[in-house]
Amino acid sequence: MILRKQIFSKFIKYSLVGCISTFIYFLSVFILVESFNKDPLYASVISFIFMTLISFLLNRKYTFGSTFSKGKLFRFLIVSLAGFILNFLIMYLVIRVFSFHYSIGELITTLIIPLINFTLNNYWTFK
Repeated sequence: MILRKQIFSKFIKYSLVGCISTFIYFLSVFILVESFNKDPLYASVISFIFMTLISFLLNRKYTFGSTFSKGKLFRFLIVSLAGFILNFLIMYLVIRVFSFHYSIGELITTLIIPLINFTLNNYWTFK
């Protein structure tokens, strides 16, 4: 029972960090495009990298209470890349294969990917 509470507490913290990271991503894209006239595609790549690094630092400290290591950063980047690829595959299937509205894909990815990423980060990245 205590283990379940600890996992649930970590997941809530992980979700909060995810919300903060998403806000940072959108704000960064907006600033790069609107203030610095960067191409939106370029801005999204830079913002994704920036968001991922901020997410790592916040999750390392706040969610998992872990110390920094290059290995943990590398594993976090692998998990993030896997989530990114899974997001693309789900969206591709939903939109191109099944011809559903993209919002269905967004809903599916929003429900599945954070759970997978949290599990991998909890039991592998920050273990």
